[in-house]
Amino acid sequence: MVAVQVTLTNGSDHSLEEIHIGDRNPASLNIHCFNTIERLEPEASVTVSMGIDFSDSTQAANFQLCTKEDQFSVSIQPAVGELLMPSSMTEQDFCKEQGKLLGMNETSATITMATANASRQAISKQVLSVANVGVVTSGQNDFHRFAGRTVSSSAVVLVSLEQKESSTALLTINTEKSVMASMLLRDLKQALAQA
Repeated sequence: MVAVQVTLTNGSDHSLEEIHIGDRNPASLNIHCFNTIERLEPEASVTVSMGIDFSDSTQAANFQLCTKEDQFSVSIQPAVGELLMPSSMTEQDFCKEQGKLLGMNETSATITMATANASRQAISKQVLSVANVGVVTSGQNDFHRFAGRTVSSSAVVLVSLEQKESSTALLTINTEKSVMASMLLRDLKQALAQA
């Protein structure tokens, strides 16, 4: 499950009682709910944690947030990078896994990076700001590798960035989750192009 932190604020002029999660859509949506909040005073806030199994999809999780008297529709759509968890592996293991995920399981693009993102540290910072992946230590200065797994099915997701001349780079994503790969490629491309 993906951990989701939700802050509830009572913006009304009266206390809200028995705040809890109600119906889910689809009904099969697996949510680890927070405990019922007995009372929330006006202008007060409370932060709760819940787990949602998005099934490796960026489809929104829809559910009802209920009080004693009312209910509200809530929709939470995850960023694709939040559907991942870091995976630690050696450079050798990375190359072995990447070899298994070629062809249909590979998405790549040549990107133009912002000058500020040219250093190893800046590249890692930008990639990690978009995707919850682990850094794979590399012996090559112009090659950057990151590894993760999807939270729900533990499918391998590999990200590699090979810096070319000037400010261009080849960004490659290897995973059997092709829709996820194209969305992740788009998000990473945007993050690395920004200054």
